[in-house]
Amino acid sequence: MLEVMASYFDLSDEIMRNEIWGALQTTADALNTKRVSYEKLRNALVPQRKRLEIALLFDSARIESHWYGYAVAERLIPLLPRDLLCSIRCGDLLIEDQDLGFELLQGHVIAHRPTELSHTSQLYCVYVNNLSPRMAEDITAGLQDFGPFIGYTDASAGSQMKDWLSVTLVTSYLKARGIVLNGHEDDLPDSHDQNTQGWPWENSGYAVRSIRAMYFDLFLGYKIERRVVPGFESDTRFALTAISGRPLLLDDLPIAVEEAKGEYLRAEHGSSLVRAGLDQMSDEELAGMIRGKISESYIYNLRYHESSGASLFNIMLEVRRRDSEQVARLVAALEYQPEIPRLKLVTLF
Repeated sequence: MLEVMASYFDLSDEIMRNEIWGALQTTADALNTKRVSYEKLRNALVPQRKRLEIALLFDSARIESHWYGYAVAERLIPLLPRDLLCSIRCGDLLIEDQDLGFELLQGHVIAHRPTELSHTSQLYCVYVNNLSPRMAEDITAGLQDFGPFIGYTDASAGSQMKDWLSVTLVTSYLKARGIVLNGHEDDLPDSHDQNTQGWPWENSGYAVRSIRAMYFDLFLGYKIERRVVPGFESDTRFALTAISGRPLLLDDLPIAVEEAKGEYLRAEHGSSLVRAGLDQMSDEELAGMIRGKISESYIYNLRYHESSGASLFNIMLEVRRRDSEQVARLVAALEYQPEIPRLKLVTLF
């Protein structure tokens, strides 16, 4: 929507920034009327370093109804903790290269029962984020006796499988504890409430609320992390427009790790650096490592501090330790300084 609007009306970056903030305020106001605070949805909308993201897989051929998503939802919803704040994406596993699809499934799926697949689209996937390890274990265990459930994949860390999920699954719901949010038709007012996807949330005592889909998709749809690929650069451009009004190519900006900042991080966040095997890195090496990760994911937790004029965002760093196969996840907060221009490391943990 933002691309079309900017192109059709030939809007400047500063005007687009105002439009984005205006749309965000409209979204927050609509949520307030439904007793939901946008600020309190953060953990469902941005990646969490210590939480899991899992993709549950179901064989649609084993479900008699053509509306197999409903049958899956009937079994899944009661397994979700009432107080859980999470985003849910779902869809069939579509991919043009079927050989690659089957290769990814074989390499990443933790199977719970054998299944015969003629095409990857036979698999219906439900993606849930912000889970503790115990929650993920309870959900998968609770689906054991459900015949269509064939297994799951842990999509917390980046992989080619996660990239595939990011482009084939669509935003469905945002579960805000006892309230479930989704989008409705744009020609209906935000005062309207509609369970567009039709999952039986009400049967488990949840209240379903909705806002216009164009706002829900912009601000309440969780984006599964993946590498920035050709054709999708506008995501980052509009993110930088929102916090500064001056979007530059991040790949062109140097990373500044000031000496005092490096010393502070080693003193205050040394355990995190040790966990990732970065404790012996110099400031220059640390900046180089961050530089190499910028294009491997997207930026999130966008914020602008009006009092200081600082524009900031986060990125998730995934570092594979040399002495093991473990992947350590670190959050880096960066200040975007287009006037210099550069990115300055604010914190790393």
